[in-house]
Amino acid sequence: MSKGEQPGSRSTGPVEAGLDGLTVAETATEAAVVAYAIPARWASGVDSAANAAPRQVVAADHAGRMDLRHLPLVTIDGPSARDFDDAVYAESGGDGWRLVVAIADVAHYVAPGSALDAAAQERGTSVYFPERVIPMLPEALSNGICSLRPDEDRLALVCDMQVSRAGRVIRYDFREAVIRSQARLTYGEVEALRRDGTGPTGGVAKSLGALYRAYEALRRAREERGALDFDAHEGAPQLRRGEVTAIKAVPRLDSHRLIEEAMIAANICAAEFLEAQGRAGLHRVHEPPDPAKLAPLTQAFASVGAPLPSGGAVTAKALQKALLATGQRADGWLFALLTLQSMQRAHYTPEAKGHFALALDRYAHFTSPIRRYPDLTVHRAIKAVLHGQAEPRDARRMLAEAGTQASLAERRADDAARMVDAWLKCSFLAPRIGETFTATVAGVTEFGLFADLDGYFIQGLLHVSALGGDYFRHAPPFRLVGEATGASYALGDAIEVRLAGAQPELGRLDLELTNIRPRRRGRGRGRRRRR
Repeated sequence: MSKGEQPGSRSTGPVEAGLDGLTVAETATEAAVVAYAIPARWASGVDSAANAAPRQVVAADHAGRMDLRHLPLVTIDGPSARDFDDAVYAESGGDGWRLVVAIADVAHYVAPGSALDAAAQERGTSVYFPERVIPMLPEALSNGICSLRPDEDRLALVCDMQVSRAGRVIRYDFREAVIRSQARLTYGEVEALRRDGTGPTGGVAKSLGALYRAYEALRRAREERGALDFDAHEGAPQLRRGEVTAIKAVPRLDSHRLIEEAMIAANICAAEFLEAQGRAGLHRVHEPPDPAKLAPLTQAFASVGAPLPSGGAVTAKALQKALLATGQRADGWLFALLTLQSMQRAHYTPEAKGHFALALDRYAHFTSPIRRYPDLTVHRAIKAVLHGQAEPRDARRMLAEAGTQASLAERRADDAARMVDAWLKCSFLAPRIGETFTATVAGVTEFGLFADLDGYFIQGLLHVSALGGDYFRHAPPFRLVGEATGASYALGDAIEVRLAGAQPELGRLDLELTNIRPRRRGRGRGRRRRR
């Protein structure tokens, strides 16, 4: 989701839609790859290095590793996923649960300084588009030997945790292991098992039951510490043969949250482990919001009776309390959006500066080394400790450079994905120019309103010149007021708009009001417009 950037305001230069022989999804994706200079071809030597990687785990690879192939570990991902970073298992025991998070041991196959490593660092992250993935690592690794496919032996780095009934990790251990996933499950399948008992049986079903109980404890602990948690207001284009057929809301299921909490727990352990060992590592840092950006958010919450504490720095717990107070409102998603827009971007650095949104003192990314370079560096640091290897003298400097590059690559990937998302949604609506839609005012600026089209999860621009013949003054932070008519438009207002224009390649929709309040007579300034 965007942090302060509206789809209608993006400009990447005119790229002609509908290039010969390409679907709209292909056209949008190719344009984004070019616009954001995303590396899409492998450098010389990378393919040959990838092809030289083994196709299966052999007995010699087991040396020095814990054999966990008996555990009914499973992967849980979306239906279209092909690169499986993580597998999970839980069992009841003691005063809580044993929670095992097994992560693909990518570091075993990608050596520092190798051609594969250079390519992974350049890309920084896999980039996911609706019908195409530009992977951080070649498919021979990302979808092959590193992917935790079911019924195949795989090498993993395992975080074996004991979670108390209070939702706290009271013990943990990192081990290199051999695992064998017993099922490739989707979020929907896991949700169905909990809802009506259909799906996996035996050890897998028993483990999933324990996973849910451990998750509930972890979630309660998350709420107690005040970590931010809200459902995003997101819709995904539905494609058929590269053309958009619908836009549907993206649900957030308990099965999504289950995996999220398990991964967060393992990531916390990784950060704590490296710190306890005095080892440099890349931390995932999310710094507190700029007080200046919080001022409008504070006004928004206060206007609906959910004020933030006055004086001193605003905590994540205070923000979460305000979000809970507005969560049941029809426009509750707006407050979540405003909160996101007030946040700083998370980034990677060797300094453990904490994670504001998760209300944590330290945090690292450990769970996705197939698709994120920082996770690979954390794996290497943990494995070096396990093998008693000394830390390089310039480790912190090298990590600082890698963190900066990875942060930029992440932003590049996010921006490219948003560009394609907006392009596809605009292309779906473009044939409907002239039609009317209900919408919600989701942004207010001096030059107009951004309106979120109900059910389409995209915003269009209502320029002040499309609001009638009045002079509209911006009343910060969230209102436009007409000087002659007194008409006003504010954040959260329900309005009816007409689609006046669409530019998919710019991710832009132009809107106009269907009902403009008449200008009051006798006010000479009434026809002046702010542009």
